[in-house]
Amino acid sequence: MTFRTTFAALLIGLAASAAPAQTTDHEALRENVLAVLEGQFGAFRDAAAVLSDASEPYCAGETPRADYEAAFRDTWLAWAPLDSYQFGPIEQSGAALTINFWPDKKNFVGRALRELLAQPGEAQRDPATVAAGSAAGQGLPAIEMLLFTDAPDCPAVIGISGNLSALAGGLYEDWFGPMGWAGIARQAGPDNPVYLSPDEFTKTVYTALDFGLTRVADTRLGRPLGSYERSFPTRAEGWRSGLSNRIIGAQLGGIAEMVRDGFAGAVPAGEIDELMAVVDQAQARLEALAVPLAEAVDDPMTRIRVEGLQTQVHYLQTKLAQDIGPALGVETGFSAADGD
Repeated sequence: MTFRTTFAALLIGLAASAAPAQTTDHEALRENVLAVLEGQFGAFRDAAAVLSDASEPYCAGETPRADYEAAFRDTWLAWAPLDSYQFGPIEQSGAALTINFWPDKKNFVGRALRELLAQPGEAQRDPATVAAGSAAGQGLPAIEMLLFTDAPDCPAVIGISGNLSALAGGLYEDWFGPMGWAGIARQAGPDNPVYLSPDEFTKTVYTALDFGLTRVADTRLGRPLGSYERSFPTRAEGWRSGLSNRIIGAQLGGIAEMVRDGFAGAVPAGEIDELMAVVDQAQARLEALAVPLAEAVDDPMTRIRVEGLQTQVHYLQTKLAQDIGPALGVETGFSAADGD
């Protein structure tokens, strides 16, 4: 456990003990949270459907490559907010890997694509073939590698895009269908196998936001930053397509939306406004990079800006723990990514 984590936990404990007792209506909060989640999962489902629809005319030469690339970009940015919610249907289906196999430390995506491209064209364009293959070859990084390397992208992108659309539709259904996770959350109680009380769902969502900030600071920024002696530009997520910065911005935006709209009414407006100001500062630092993350970490002048952004995200995480967690009436402590 790092000094930063220990110190943050101490601050959180002091803040929680000093805060006045508050009563949170977790059932009302749950409905706000579910409305935000339905919008975010629905946006991913819709974007992935557009991507799938765009793949056939692109490969047939009927529409420009730029149209398919735009649909690909929109799908990845719609996925980014969902990366925080690695519980429930995402955890149960393993969707975090099939949709976005990253970090990919051993080029599993490249290996999976070689296997797919070795098959006949009709098999490549079939989503069922993709779904039966390696998880590394089923999602966004696989499409990115096909589009932005010398590998032939068609007809494999048809099959992968169709598979992504099926995964996105399945996630939405698993959350909001008749037997979905939203129903489990709404039935929280002593006989519920997941949430024994409504506040447990609140804590799960809060912890997911904390995890999302850890992913941004320590993984999406920390991995390409490496050390002062050596940076690792190609460890940046989406570096081939130049989407690294926008993915980070989309995940921060999704977290901000949940706090602003999902926790509305349960957290004092002033504290939400303070957190939104910190989010805005982080987004401004991201914009100030002015170059893709892979380039920024490799230049001493812009690397300093990336480190400043990382510090700002860590501060955002501390503000979430000090102000939002206690206001929600949930215990705050270690991140879901700490392994404790």
